[in-house]
Amino acid sequence: MWISFAEESCWLDIGNANATGGGTSSASGAFDPVGLTPPEGRSDMTGHLTDQLSWVKGRHQMRFGGEYRNARLDEFYKRHAVGAFTFDGTRVAAEIQAKNPSYNPDSFIAPLADFLSGQVSAASIAIGNPERFVYVNTWFLNAGDTWQITPKFNFNYGIRYDYGGPLHNSSQNMSIFRPALTSSNGLAFQGSQIANLYPRYFKNFSPRVGASYSLDSKTVFRAGYGFYADTPNLNPFLDNRPGNQAPNGVEGNPGGPNPVYTVGATAQAQTEIQSGVAIFPSALNGSPCSATSPCGVFSIDPNFRPSYNENYNANVERSLTPNVIAELGYVGSEARHLLSLLDINQAKPGVYATDSQRQVTRPYFSQYSQYGNINQVESIGTSNYNSLQATLRISNWHRLSSSTTYTWSHALDEVTAYRGALPQNNLNFKGDYGNSDFDTRNTFVSFISYQVPGTARFRALTNGWQLNSLLTFHGGQPFTVHASGDISGTNEGNDRAVQIGPARVGYQGQSTTANWIDLSAFADPTPGTFGTSRRNAFYAPGYSDVDFSVFKDTKITERVILQLRAEMFNLFNRTNFAPPSPSVGGSSQLYDTIGDYNGAPGIGAGEAFNTQLVGKIIF
Repeated sequence: MWISFAEESCWLDIGNANATGGGTSSASGAFDPVGLTPPEGRSDMTGHLTDQLSWVKGRHQMRFGGEYRNARLDEFYKRHAVGAFTFDGTRVAAEIQAKNPSYNPDSFIAPLADFLSGQVSAASIAIGNPERFVYVNTWFLNAGDTWQITPKFNFNYGIRYDYGGPLHNSSQNMSIFRPALTSSNGLAFQGSQIANLYPRYFKNFSPRVGASYSLDSKTVFRAGYGFYADTPNLNPFLDNRPGNQAPNGVEGNPGGPNPVYTVGATAQAQTEIQSGVAIFPSALNGSPCSATSPCGVFSIDPNFRPSYNENYNANVERSLTPNVIAELGYVGSEARHLLSLLDINQAKPGVYATDSQRQVTRPYFSQYSQYGNINQVESIGTSNYNSLQATLRISNWHRLSSSTTYTWSHALDEVTAYRGALPQNNLNFKGDYGNSDFDTRNTFVSFISYQVPGTARFRALTNGWQLNSLLTFHGGQPFTVHASGDISGTNEGNDRAVQIGPARVGYQGQSTTANWIDLSAFADPTPGTFGTSRRNAFYAPGYSDVDFSVFKDTKITERVILQLRAEMFNLFNRTNFAPPSPSVGGSSQLYDTIGDYNGAPGIGAGEAFNTQLVGKIIF
C-alpha cells in the first residue's frame, strides 16, 4: 500500500495543518515537507519607452517625463500537479484519546502515525494544464520643480500619475468567482462574462512635497511628504501558493476552455488511503468536482484597487566640527489597500471527522456544493511604520572616516507576505493585526575606515594601506506560537495557540539545542474554536555581524593602481539564529540561521566566518 501511495502522491506533505499546498513551507510542526518538485517557471518580456525633460529657468529646476510599459508573461507553475497530502497528527491521536483521555500526543510521533496508517487531514491534486500567457500595460506621467526661494530656503514639489492595467489575454482562460453567474457555475471569464479580472483604476495621482531650510551656517532642517501608488505584482494572481486547498491563481479554476481542477480526495481516501483504491476522482469524463470531492476556486474582489503608500519625514542636521556631522530625524509611513487573501468560503469552526462533514458548513454549499476553499484576493490590508533615526558621520578626521546610524522603530500590519498568507480566521481579518514579520525594533550599523599613514623612506611598502570595518547589530524578528494542528476545524492551516501563563523567552539561551520560548505557557484552544494569542507577539534572538578588511593600493603608473584586499566576514564567527517555529506540543528550538530564514543562506548575518582575497586593477 505504501509504495502505491507514494507513487500516486509523488508529494507527501508531512507535518501539522500549517504545512499544506504541495510544498508550501510549514509554519510549525515536527517535519518539513518532502516530495518531488513539480514543473514550474515563468518567462517574462517587457518593453518600455521612457523619457525625461529637464528645464532650468531662474531659480527653478523643472523636470517632466513619463513611461509606457508592455509586459508579457508565460507562467507555468504546476505546483499542485503532483498532489499534496497533510498528516497533522490528529487522526490516530483522536482514536487513542477516545480510549485514554489523558493521552498527550507527541508532535513527532502523531503525524508519523497518521502517515503510516494512511489517515490524511487534507489532500488535493491539480488536474489540468495551468500554463497561461498574460499581458499587462502600465504608464505614468510626472512633473516636478525644485525652487530655490532664498539662499536658505529650498522647496521642491511635484506630482505623478500612474495607470496600471489589469492582467489580461484573449484566450478567455482566466476566471474569478461571481456567485450570481449560475449558468457558468459561478465563474466569470475575462474576455467573456467580464472585460477585466478587476476594475481598472484611474485615480492614482501622487503628490510629493519637500523643503529644506538653513537655520544657520551649521544647521539645516528638512521635511518631506510623498504619496506613492503601487502597481500590483502578478504573482499573487498567478502563483499565490496558499496554505489551504485553493488553486494558485486565476488560471486554476474548474471551468472554461482549459479547466484546472484542484480537487480534494474521495470520501474513502478522506477516512483512510487504501491500496488499489483511487485517492482522487477522475477527470476523464468531465468535472470531478462534487460535494464529497470539492474543488478549490480562486477569485478577486470586485472592488479590488491598487494600494498606496504615504511616506513622511522630518530631520535636523548639524555640523559639530568641520569633519563631523550629526543628524536626528523621524521617518514614518502608512499604507492602505494592501493586497490580502481571504477564503470567502471558509467552513464554520467545529470538530469534523472528514472533509465531507466540514464541506456542508461552507457559506456557498447550498448554491455550489462542488466548491471547497474559495480564496479571494482583496485590497483591505493596512500597515504603518514609525522610527527615530540618528546618524553621525565623520569625514577624514585624522585619516578616520565613518558613518554610524541607529534606528528605533516599529512596524505593524495584518499581513506582511504579498501572497499565500491567510489569516487565522477569514471572518476576522483585523484579528491578525500585529507586529510585521520584518519588524525590528533596534538597528545599529557603523562603517569605519582608517587610512594608515605611510613613511617617506619605504613609500611603496608603507603607503596605501587602509583598514575597514562594518558592524551591524539588529534586534530579533517576531514570531507566532501556533496550535498543534487544525484545532478550529476550518483546515485553513493557521491556527494560533492560547497563552495560559507567562511566556519565558530566551530562557535556555542561544544554541542549536536550546528552546527559545517556554511552550508550557501555551495550550490548544477548545476544539472548534480559534486561538487567542496574538500574531507575531514574541521576538527571536537578535543578530549581529562584524566584518573587517585590509586594502593595499600600489601605484604601478600614474594611471594604473593595483589594489589587493583581504576581506573577512563574520569576524567572530557568531551564530545568528532565525526565529523558531513553535507550536503547542512541539518545539521552539533554534534550528536555522537568519540568512537562510530570509532566503539568503551564506550571505550577510547568516554566514559563517569566511575570508576572501581580491586583486583589482584600477585605471
